[in-house]
Amino acid sequence: MLIRIVRLLMQPGRILLAAMRRLPFGSYELRCSLDLYPRPHYAYGVQQAAELARRLGVGRISVVEFGVAGGAGMVELNRMAALASAASGVKIDVYGFDTGAGLPKPTDYRDLPYIWREGDFVMDVDALRARLGEARLILGNIEDTVGEFLDGERPAPIGFVSIDVDFYSSTAAALRLFKGDHKYFLPRVFCYLDDTVGDDDQIIHNDFVGELSAIREFNEDNELMKLAPINGLRHKRPVPAPWNDNIQALHRFDHPDYSVYVGRPDTQTQLPLSPSNPL
Repeated sequence: MLIRIVRLLMQPGRILLAAMRRLPFGSYELRCSLDLYPRPHYAYGVQQAAELARRLGVGRISVVEFGVAGGAGMVELNRMAALASAASGVKIDVYGFDTGAGLPKPTDYRDLPYIWREGDFVMDVDALRARLGEARLILGNIEDTVGEFLDGERPAPIGFVSIDVDFYSSTAAALRLFKGDHKYFLPRVFCYLDDTVGDDDQIIHNDFVGELSAIREFNEDNELMKLAPINGLRHKRPVPAPWNDNIQALHRFDHPDYSVYVGRPDTQTQLPLSPSNPL
């Protein structure tokens, strides 16, 4: 009964948000800040990547989705890329990785076979490709395709990556992307890591299985690259939301542009002493 009451109390806010999403008002930046896009984590990641590229003077970047499944996410990522490009002037290429045939067979307990099944999330490849425009769908086992991608495709620097492949093994394979040359990445890459937070019935999210285990091992293996949460993100957002906890950033500490200043040029860094309020 109490849960029903709470849900009813929250309903007006949800109805208002749904209505605002349908209204054509506000800039891309404003709509991103208010979570008015269906996948606000994609809007945030693409917007932030484009803004970082603009401040670094990088005219073209790439964004990547690991785990395309039915394709709704990649279609939305493609749309966000177009909107962010129009707002920032930075051209954005979109890539998606998937088997096309659903989840592969789990390798061991770290892939959490008690919650994920082989064959889940099958894709209608032809239907999806018809909606992708110039976005590139890369099919095959990620273990195979990720190793060939950078030198084969030679993408513009990657600024945002979404990883939603469920398994420990597939996440570990996806993270191998980051071992490529610095020229293929912005110095800080925004990342959405879907399977780091989830429903209570899954009880899966810890550092020893699943996606979090792959992230932990990646950080242990790479001294000068670290994936880390953006601390306090939900407190910086006008509309705090659960997805805030799924956002991390890959820091490439030895990237040639890592220490390039990207603060706002009009930001005042020295506060004047007020005569009315002396020390």
